[in-house]
Amino acid sequence: MKKNRFAQYLIGAALMIAAIKPVAVLADSKDIQVKVDNVSVQFPDAKPFIDPSTSRTMIPIRFVSEKLGASVEWDGVNQTVTMTKNGKQISLKIGEKRATVAGKLITFDAAATLQNNRTFVPLRFVSEAYGAKVDWLATERLVLITTNLPDGTGSSGTATPGTGQPGTPSQGSNTPTTPSGGNTSKKPGEVGSKVGAEGQFTVVAPSYPDFLLPKDPTTEPAVEAFLNSLKFENGVITGKIPQLPKGHVMALTYTDDKDKNLNQNLTKTKEGESFSITVSANGGQINFAIFQGNVGKNGVFVYVPEMKVEWGAKR
Repeated sequence: MKKNRFAQYLIGAALMIAAIKPVAVLADSKDIQVKVDNVSVQFPDAKPFIDPSTSRTMIPIRFVSEKLGASVEWDGVNQTVTMTKNGKQISLKIGEKRATVAGKLITFDAAATLQNNRTFVPLRFVSEAYGAKVDWLATERLVLITTNLPDGTGSSGTATPGTGQPGTPSQGSNTPTTPSGGNTSKKPGEVGSKVGAEGQFTVVAPSYPDFLLPKDPTTEPAVEAFLNSLKFENGVITGKIPQLPKGHVMALTYTDDKDKNLNQNLTKTKEGESFSITVSANGGQINFAIFQGNVGKNGVFVYVPEMKVEWGAKR
């Protein structure tokens, strides 16, 4: 998720841009590496990958769970995987964006999936289920999972993705600062402020604050202009592609929460052109990202019908 949880989306979006625009592909193609408490995890026949439909890092649950000291059982009939550690039981079903952890239901924005007879789950699952700290080093394509924290309890402070992958964007203390399109007593762009053409959207704390892109003042005005052009009415979001800084390109996609057939790629939309996105009853998210070449610089996540916005870079 992080030097940006947003970084996962950026990798997938960079590939779309490479297919549409004549720019060089700079994204690193090497395998994603995982370390648990600084010990490398080996994936002999099932490797982590980034799901382009959700921009979330997916990991084979058995290898990571066993590294975290949990036993793993697979129920092929019910398509359910169950993990147990110190009497704590965790179960999740293929195709669902939720899991039961010690009797408590937690949700994600990416579903568990079965590939090559291996169960993959969003990386955020690790932090949510095991109370671990998860860091994403984008330049090294390295996931660091820390369980032996000083307090001995673990921490989900960097719950990775997902976008969320978050299921529901969490509220926190991070307070981005960007102009708002709506009237609010909050400072423009901070958590709780209203944005959009009619102030319909609310800025929330980033679900994965440790994965935010570095602050980039050059692209901030374009991101703000995009966000403040958005309007939601009768199930349709409309907006306008802003003027981008020289040497930059953008990617714009809509991901439906349930039906992949409803996903839209509007990356070909030109600067100054308006666009419209029909949002299904399932809800979904709009991802807008700005690149310099294929290097992610900035962007936002817009969740509908929650009407929430998360910044993709530090403000």
